[in-house]
Amino acid sequence: MSQKPKMNLIGEDGNIFFILGRAGQALRQAGLGHQVSEMHERVKASGDYYKALGIISEYVETELTPKSKPKKARNTHER
Repeated sequence: MSQKPKMNLIGEDGNIFFILGRAGQALRQAGLGHQVSEMHERVKASGDYYKALGIISEYVETELTPKSKPKKARNTHER
């Protein structure tokens, strides 16, 4: 499985179409171009700027991408 490309949102143009274009470019450069159309369709259907940012953050790693939780170590009992 390919790792998500990273993209910063902070300090970028707040235009969702600009952000969407940059995310698409990042996906293509990472060899994940097959995901671009799906991401575009989902963003267009979202109808909300913040939902759109969340969708983009599912495809590329941004400041809004949920951090994966580290796996907890199994409890080992000493005998």
